[in-house]
Amino acid sequence: MLKLKADWSEYLHRLRRREIEIIFRHCPAHAFRHGLELGAGDAFQSDLLARYVQTLVVTDFSARILEHPSTPQRIHRVCDAEEVAQVFAPAEFDLVFSSNMMEHVPRPERALAGVHRVLRDDGIAIHVMPSPFWKLCQMAGFHLDAFLTRLERYSSGNLPQFNGSAGDSAPADENNLKLERSYGRLRRLLWPVPHGVSFKNWQEFFVFRRVYWQRQLEAAGFQMVAILRGPVSSGYGFGFDGARTVLEKMGAASEFVYVTKKKGRTSNAAAYFRNESGAR
Repeated sequence: MLKLKADWSEYLHRLRRREIEIIFRHCPAHAFRHGLELGAGDAFQSDLLARYVQTLVVTDFSARILEHPSTPQRIHRVCDAEEVAQVFAPAEFDLVFSSNMMEHVPRPERALAGVHRVLRDDGIAIHVMPSPFWKLCQMAGFHLDAFLTRLERYSSGNLPQFNGSAGDSAPADENNLKLERSYGRLRRLLWPVPHGVSFKNWQEFFVFRRVYWQRQLEAAGFQMVAILRGPVSSGYGFGFDGARTVLEKMGAASEFVYVTKKKGRTSNAAAYFRNESGAR
């Protein structure tokens, strides 16, 4: 079989590993006593995050999270991010973490208010979210991804079975399970569907901006500790490692990491997160 793209799972896991390396590069092991991860997905990143947390509660909206066995150091639970304040006790965690999740929440202000409630006064909340540059890459790479995916399948003798994504690899709204929206087959063949809860692609160029999430976080009672630049990625698994390295050196980022603490509170852990990239 002709292989033109990286295995998606391996590609995504490499990206998540780089996220953790960038965020926690100055953080010692087990620096946090009790942590909460929202939107853990396949829980791969949870293994990496657990290095920095003595006890980690790993949650996701999907019940598939329960397929992972719990241990005294790592507990798996189903949790809607919008209901986090109803699921956990006030000031229960000294670290709350989410990666590429908050843009899929229909009411992020409710989720962030819940995070504020369950976070200790000296705690740290970290949210990783896509940037407008990522959205540009998603739009620009859509047709190339569709072409390469179909070419791979034709080379193996299997006709593509269309199920709604750019590369026929996943349902169009599998990351937005709380939304009721649909797109016709022709529409999905010709143009990418919005990644998050926005109903139009152009809207995501605005809601993925730093200023948008800074305002959301500040309105929820948080103060910015640092905004870090995440890795460059196309969102399709093309590879292009050389181009990625050059773009990162030029200051491009496909996601931003928002490191926050409660307004007016002191967190000793804030010293672990340095704003070296100048992303602010």
